[in-house]
Amino acid sequence: MKRFFQIAAIIAVTVIAKSCSSEETPVDDKKVTAKEVIINYAKIVHQNYLDSYNSAVTMQNAITAFTTTPTQENLDKAKKAWLTAREFYGQTEAYRESDGPIDTSSNAWSINNEGQMNAWPLDEGYIDYVTASSDSYSGYTAYKGGIIAGTETINEALLVGKNEKENDESISTGWHAIEFLLWGQDETNPKEVKPGQRPLSDYTTDAKKERRKTYLNVVTSILVKDLKKLADTWAQGGQYYTVFMALPENEALKNIVKGPFFLANEELSEERMSKPADSDKGIDNCGQEDEHSCFSDNTHRDVVTNAQGIINVIFGKYGNISGPSFYDLVKQKDETSAATLKAKADEMMTAINKIDQSAKNNVPFDLLLLRESITSPGIVIQGAQSLKTLGNHISASATVINISVK
Repeated sequence: MKRFFQIAAIIAVTVIAKSCSSEETPVDDKKVTAKEVIINYAKIVHQNYLDSYNSAVTMQNAITAFTTTPTQENLDKAKKAWLTAREFYGQTEAYRESDGPIDTSSNAWSINNEGQMNAWPLDEGYIDYVTASSDSYSGYTAYKGGIIAGTETINEALLVGKNEKENDESISTGWHAIEFLLWGQDETNPKEVKPGQRPLSDYTTDAKKERRKTYLNVVTSILVKDLKKLADTWAQGGQYYTVFMALPENEALKNIVKGPFFLANEELSEERMSKPADSDKGIDNCGQEDEHSCFSDNTHRDVVTNAQGIINVIFGKYGNISGPSFYDLVKQKDETSAATLKAKADEMMTAINKIDQSAKNNVPFDLLLLRESITSPGIVIQGAQSLKTLGNHISASATVINISVK
């Protein structure tokens, strides 16, 4: 019996010792490597572009159904599909300015199609007719009614060739060209809480209805192809995936951080929020033309999804994907810096979500613009400032892991 208790004691001690050994270290305490962060980022980017592509295909099917049978019900379905697809694309903007394929032109793997997909603001008169009240503001005067009123055959080559041909607002392709063709100009007073009101007759009885249908189908096809290229090149074994995974780790990490830093510190905070809030206000003292999605009044969702894209990259999460992140690397080196980064990220999303909630309460982005400016800030400017603050902390956190983004 004594021998039995001795053996039992030895087993118990062994089990306890093993449970405390490094082999059983909790997952939360496991050291994250740069390579793991790089691999997880690539997974996120690919899945996000793939989701964007798949949702754009769904939109394309809805648009095909509408142009084949142009009813109000089918137009509404096409609009809804556009809005749904934008939810995915908006998050991909955190991968811009990262020396990657979307906006790099000097390498064999470059696609450089961001301007073809998402350029804005666009001169509506370059594509289609505009109302008499805004015609004098149209920078394209080759013929009234834009490309649709012309005689050139509308095909992919024409629209791609004309994109930004005259100036940076002569946009003929991308999300906002499709948006304009679905919603039309938004010349409603912001207080009416209405988006653009393009009449169904533009696709049923108007003299240019067939050219308008053709344009809508062709421009949607171009966008779908552009998204497919990005999803394919980022897929495991894809052309840019292979290049990215072969980069020196510090270079890859810097590329990862540059995207959210650019979006937080410049593109979203300045161009998409501060500028329209403080621009030449135009209609009823409101800078509608500087809204990102001004035709559909979906700018509040653009802002939210862009901000979410920043969070996705910082914390290594997207959809069902969750893995080692930039934040984890910072935390391993300096917990205080990591805690500040997380706090500022949380504060930013709280500020941005106020804009989203405002729209749900029937105070959309263009009406918010009517109420504020840089000198009289409201929740748009406050949101922009919170992004700037986060951008500064992204830069500071990067230095913790020996990366410089400025």
